[in-house]
Amino acid sequence: MTPRRPHAPESAQQHRDWLSLIEATGPFLSLPVLRATWPNLDAIDKPTREKLRLAHTTWQGDPAAGQRAWADFILGELLGWGDALHWNDLGRLDALGVDVTEHETRLNPSFALVEPGEDPKPATTRMLGLICEPGTQPTARIGGEAWAATPVDRMAQLCRHHEIQLGLVTDGRWWVFVSAPRGKVTTTAVFDAVAWSEAAERGVVRAFLSLLNRRRFFGVPDDEKLVALLRQSEDSQEDITERLGVQVRQAVEMLVAAFGRADTAARERGEQGLERVDAGEVYRAAVTVMMRVVFVLFAEERKLLASDNDLYASAYSAGRLRADLQDQALQGSETELEISSAAWYRLLALFEAIYNGVDHPRLRMHALDGSLFDPDQFPWLQILKIDDRTVLHMLKALQEVEIGTGKTREKRTLSFRELDVEQIGYVYEGLLSYDGFRAEDVTVSLIGKEGFEKEVALRDLESLAAECPDVPSLAKTISEQFKDYKVGSAKAVERSLAPLAQGAKEEARRKLLSVTRGDNSLTERLLPFFGIIRQDLREQPVVIVPGELFVTDSPLRKNTGTHYTPRFLAEQIVEGALESLVYHPGPLQTAGKEEWELKSSRQILALKVADIAMGSAAFLVAAARYLGDRLIEAWTREGDSAVRDYTPSGTEREAEADQVVIKARRAIIEHCLYGVDINPMAVEMAKLSLWLVSMDPQRPFTFLDDRLAAGDSLLGITSTEQLERMDLDVARARREQADLFGWAAEVPALVAEVAGIRERLSQMDGSTLSGLQTKRAALREAEEKSDRLRLFADLVVGAALAGCRKATGSRSAQLREQLADEEARDQENLVLEAKRLAEQIASGATEEKAQTRRNQWLATDLPSGSFPREPLHWPLVFPEVFAQGGFDAVIGNPPFLGGKKISGATGSAYREYLVITIANGMKGNADLIAYFSLRPLCTQPRRPDRPDRHQHAGSR
Repeated sequence: MTPRRPHAPESAQQHRDWLSLIEATGPFLSLPVLRATWPNLDAIDKPTREKLRLAHTTWQGDPAAGQRAWADFILGELLGWGDALHWNDLGRLDALGVDVTEHETRLNPSFALVEPGEDPKPATTRMLGLICEPGTQPTARIGGEAWAATPVDRMAQLCRHHEIQLGLVTDGRWWVFVSAPRGKVTTTAVFDAVAWSEAAERGVVRAFLSLLNRRRFFGVPDDEKLVALLRQSEDSQEDITERLGVQVRQAVEMLVAAFGRADTAARERGEQGLERVDAGEVYRAAVTVMMRVVFVLFAEERKLLASDNDLYASAYSAGRLRADLQDQALQGSETELEISSAAWYRLLALFEAIYNGVDHPRLRMHALDGSLFDPDQFPWLQILKIDDRTVLHMLKALQEVEIGTGKTREKRTLSFRELDVEQIGYVYEGLLSYDGFRAEDVTVSLIGKEGFEKEVALRDLESLAAECPDVPSLAKTISEQFKDYKVGSAKAVERSLAPLAQGAKEEARRKLLSVTRGDNSLTERLLPFFGIIRQDLREQPVVIVPGELFVTDSPLRKNTGTHYTPRFLAEQIVEGALESLVYHPGPLQTAGKEEWELKSSRQILALKVADIAMGSAAFLVAAARYLGDRLIEAWTREGDSAVRDYTPSGTEREAEADQVVIKARRAIIEHCLYGVDINPMAVEMAKLSLWLVSMDPQRPFTFLDDRLAAGDSLLGITSTEQLERMDLDVARARREQADLFGWAAEVPALVAEVAGIRERLSQMDGSTLSGLQTKRAALREAEEKSDRLRLFADLVVGAALAGCRKATGSRSAQLREQLADEEARDQENLVLEAKRLAEQIASGATEEKAQTRRNQWLATDLPSGSFPREPLHWPLVFPEVFAQGGFDAVIGNPPFLGGKKISGATGSAYREYLVITIANGMKGNADLIAYFSLRPLCTQPRRPDRPDRHQHAGSR
């Protein structure tokens, strides 16, 4: 009897082996799907192996002449397509082609896999195929052509046009599997056939056969066919992204708690701690550390840092650090890692090296600069001693994910090389809904669905326990009171609260003593609730003692409404919004794409595109890619020196490091893109996203401080006349005030001067540190010259906002009483006061009184926990744009918030302000996004060289 082979672990390993030998991009087949479908890969019998060896040798002898015979053997015999294989001889497959009129070409498939007995047509075709010229890598752009699309890109377009999801592209050596579902991202898997005749490559050949043989298309149930398997795997990819988001939040939470413990320890030693640092700043610092580490992991895997240098690997590398710490833990224990902080200081040294560079005989690193790595941003990080155990679990949270449940649960090592920038952005946008706090009492975090956990004071749990006669009733009370936080059913909570066995009780006591620093009394108070206290990434109970730091959700900040937009959707929207700006004639002039004409590189670089609620910049990244590709096409048409002797890169991942692609994207980012977000952390996330798609390891990060700004896109002036007349209602001001203020006559010239400085700034070379310093100096000069104007604009907006408050509508009884006791002030009086304050400053008075009034007005009816209101005055922040008529396009996915929820989230006065100043008094239940859409940011008269304008392009 032949012994049965245990396939579970071997199955997983054989799939890992062949997956390591191909290059896959996009949501390819996941390991759980592969294991479930192919416990063992399809075998290749000895006669077939011999035929493969002979065919391979013949093809290798003359790859050009033998290309068709080799392809015929692979498709017809090895894969067994037989009579289902149709070649495009004599134009037999022309019906499956498509005209690409904007590039004056037609795409026709070279072959197709068709239902047996059927004629080739979209409804009967299961896979399209394309043969490239021998020696042409299918994932590489075709040199010398104005159309930058690779053969794989062309296949994807062909597939989507006919809604035939699957394609195969080859030049003989490279076989690229393509999945191009309409409306979703393209997946590719590249197989290299150069060594297929060798035994070492047999696993790859078996995988190729298993995926693409005839039976897989025509001989298995629909849910086992490739399209269905890819769909299942796509769900798995989403699970990975979601899981990574949870783990990153847990890591930030753990790091904030570690900061709190280090702060307490420092003060107990009589050293400086964090007593003067706001808890919100501590949270932002923890998020920044995590963003830095993500950037490093991304850059190391893509060889954008000195990953292969021995000194870097041993003394700096974040990727290597996790393995080093794991080895130390295996040699001893994780607990022993708590006595050292070497890993933390290694990370800080790495961040310093990235910011300032390294000039050492054994290691040279160019300084990348960038606010994300600025050591002066959070200087107190240097004084904290964070233990190695915390650093280990922080790194594991970023590099390992566990998905699935039960027997299907698996741990995967993440490859940041394969993660899209948009996925990284999504992970970090989830952190915008949280904030840091200091505990006023002993606080614990309850068990619950990940991401929904609730922090609650221990005394509140003790009060509930005192009111309940037994454990079942306490469990029911806790389940009901915290049901919104998914703590579980009453029965589940009862099981968690059940008395512990003696051994488990001692282990629980040991853990609680560890997190309470040996406080026996507190440990005994916590012990009855141990089963419902959540554990952190170190598997330690989350207990926060008074004065220490913790992370929890901030509902009001959550209401600022950041939304994740998948890459494919962002790219579709951006293309639809911008194609009419880069082609003239284009889609606004004619429906015939064959008549479209790409604009010049100069015209493309003159475009101004904004996302006014950018989050982590998914739309700006898409715009950088789209406009960067069009810029390369324009350079190619013009014979620009930037593309002279240029050979396009192969895969999309290789394009991320292609110097011409990077140059084009950096040019687009520096000249064309602008972004705003109400959350300052989102601005830093947006910088990270744009840096990741435009990073040149030989140059500093792209200068973005003049491009991205923090502020409220809906709160601020939109024309300089509103400033000159100190009134948002310009029409009223014109009627009531014939003459401008004396100082107002200087506004146009001053704004023009600032615009000129910023225009010169955009032309400055930012490829060196000295160049960056020059840019920063220019930006400081521009901001200093407009400081007073921004204060005056704040007074204008503040007066308008304060005039929108209603004593009867305010939730604050104190404010209602205050307003009733004060002199009646209507909007006109507030506007007059703002004008008077501006006049006094212009006449030489100090700004102190105006600043105080500004702060009071902008805080009108501000809900507790909200961001301080920071108006964004468009013609002052981006004067060079509004000097030319405004933005050419506003793109993005602004926050959605139901009309009835706006007042609760932002204040009733703020909502009334939106109604009066943006909606022209039109009341109703308009969603918050409606006000973004009404913002007049690109509705100025058209300029001859910028003929096409778009108000807004969004994803909903």
